Amino acid sequence: MATYKEIHGIAIKDESSDPTITGEIFYNSTTDTFRSIVQSAAWVSQTPTVSQHGDGTGCGTASATLLWGGYAPSNQQPPSGYTTTSTEEFNGSGWTAGGNYPVSFFRAGSAGTQTAALGIAGRTGNPAANQDDCFKYDGSTWTATTNYPASKNGVGATGTQTAAIAVGGAPYVDTSFEFDGSSWTSSGAYPTALVGIRGAGTQTAGIFAGGSAPPQVSTATTYDGSSFSVVGSLNTARAQTTHSGNSGSSVLCGGSASPGPSNATERWDGTSWTTSPATLSIGGYGGGAGAMSNPAGNTSALMGALRGPPSGYPTNIEEFSVSTNVITAAAWASGGAIPTATSLNSGAGTQTAALTFAGSTGPAPSGVNTSLSYDGSSWTSTPNLYRVAFYGSGCGTQTAALNVDGIPAGGGTSSTQEFNGSSWSEGGALSDGNRFSTSTFGIQTAAIAAGYAPGGGTKSEQYNGTAWTTTPALPYSTYSAASGGTTSAGFVAGGGNPIKSDTVEWDGEGYTAGGSLITGRRNTCGGGTQTAGIIMGGYDGNASSATEGYDGTAWSSRPSMGTARYSLASSTAGPNTATMVIAGTTAGGTKQTITEEFTGDTTAVNVKTITTS
Repeated sequence: MATYKEIHGIAIKDESSDPTITGEIFYNSTTDTFRSIVQSAAWVSQTPTVSQHGDGTGCGTASATLLWGGYAPSNQQPPSGYTTTSTEEFNGSGWTAGGNYPVSFFRAGSAGTQTAALGIAGRTGNPAANQDDCFKYDGSTWTATTNYPASKNGVGATGTQTAAIAVGGAPYVDTSFEFDGSSWTSSGAYPTALVGIRGAGTQTAGIFAGGSAPPQVSTATTYDGSSFSVVGSLNTARAQTTHSGNSGSSVLCGGSASPGPSNATERWDGTSWTTSPATLSIGGYGGGAGAMSNPAGNTSALMGALRGPPSGYPTNIEEFSVSTNVITAAAWASGGAIPTATSLNSGAGTQTAALTFAGSTGPAPSGVNTSLSYDGSSWTSTPNLYRVAFYGSGCGTQTAALNVDGIPAGGGTSSTQEFNGSSWSEGGALSDGNRFSTSTFGIQTAAIAAGYAPGGGTKSEQYNGTAWTTTPALPYSTYSAASGGTTSAGFVAGGGNPIKSDTVEWDGEGYTAGGSLITGRRNTCGGGTQTAGIIMGGYDGNASSATEGYDGTAWSSRPSMGTARYSLASSTAGPNTATMVIAGTTAGGTKQTITEEFTGDTTAVNVKTITTS
């Protein structure tokens, strides 16, 4: 029998760990196996949109997507007209609010990128009518541009904001028009009069596929800047898909098909369409990344803005990739429950080495001095605090924690308490008493405590492990806010009096304004750093499950917690990609024992062990 070297001209490498070269066979001496790095295609769940965008519109890439308009019925069904003007931007991790679309449309056409988009025609929900309005987006604001030559919905388009091609639309037509940034001119006729065609590529090298006459069709064409040429057909006839890539390599997914919404994915290689084994978890039609020339071709896509039974109008987002990496989406998972239902507790440590202490287990103003440690799966009692407290705040690690203020018995306190891993002792006193609900960040020997109740305050103090000194004040009054970071780079977000969406950043000398939260809230918790922060749960008028991440400039959405609650604690020393929330109060005022653990996106090399059979 010929050897591997005789067949391929090279010997199998002996490696002590897995390399990262696709397709190469190697021997892993550590695991005593023959292995290879393989490429695979898969859809993974991504952070949901903040609003519903059923049958909405999108463009851009999978890591910089723009979605706008569509149905947002909030459990009320069309044709009542519950369309939205909401615009959202995706940064690869979460969603932030963009400038509202000037009119409440669904099924508009699109072209361009997240920072230079073009919205083309569309349909209003109530009264239901096709429109010819077109708008340009600059990354923050939509402005009107030259109207489309006809009032249509379901126009298929691709290109850029200043060089786009648009085809078809309802009522069913075969016309196409080119846009040069200021005016529309007639171009070549499409082979069939259709609505819901989807395009990718440029104005001079485009690929269009699908649509409905009705019924749905499998027609695909290329465009060369003057005329359309029919090419290989789709394997599944459908309309209103998401289509991303370029004329030589694209990926098309979802859509309206027969007998119902499709979850199929097809990849174009410049000659033919191949059905991918990777399928969407939820079939539907609407918008997503695409409508431009994406160099990633048929290896990357983002699907959302869904509409179609049985899914209704979900906020689900899914990301497609062809990679040697296995991507696991960010998600919440249940952690070990604490022994007693608690709220208004404080927290410290990390997801696998957490500490929770103080809080309330009964009707206010009752409090406890309980302290518990967590090993990543279960909780163990530690020595109690020397003083009962609730409505306090915490920071530090599992073996070097700090509890700041709180209510010992019906009023605030200047007390701080320190934990050394085996016992609690009294720390330095804040400058004044009758304080609770501050927001504390840092470590036991270097912390900032900002804001307070009752009524809210602007006071801020810094701790050196022995004594507190006054720092420049917060620019506004707040309490029960989220916080994170260090004494040289921290943040405070949200809080009460009234409920706020503000963020301020601490630079070691003073506070400056940061990005606004998507959802203002108080009685919340947070962690991470000033440039990689997180806020979780809280009270926004109701118990909230919303999670947001901060990049030092803007907040964007993350997957929501499984249980909405407020007056909860967090593992304040953990990064924003590996943190947890502890106990809290759910709607109706019920205290909880539950904990949840958050893990951000992860990637791992797709290594396969070679076996014989």
